Amino acid sequence: MDPITFEHHEVYLHVESGILELFRRNRIIGSYRTPVKWAKVRVDHRKKGLTRLNFGHVTDLDEPLYATAPGQLLARVEIQTTDEPLYRAFFTDLARRANRRIAD
Repeated sequence: MDPITFEHHEVYLHVESGILELFRRNRIIGSYRTPVKWAKVRVDHRKKGLTRLNFGHVTDLDEPLYATAPGQLLARVEIQTTDEPLYRAFFTDLARRANRRIAD
């Protein structure tokens, strides 16, 4: 898989050699790093035009990479709900490249 990068406001996502890395420009030090085949991103639509992206690890390797479901995982990013299609497009492309699926 060729390296791919997605950067939007305070969020930087990078995939290289099958590893997904999330970096956030904020006061909290930390990142999220996992093999793409283990990655799980769950979208939780919040109030006031915000959407929370929760990053974690799949329990079952057949789980979708990206799906709408609440729940806290290992890392969290809050974005504007209007920006969610940009993230969905990135993860749809990543899922296609990694032979993973996106939930409907």
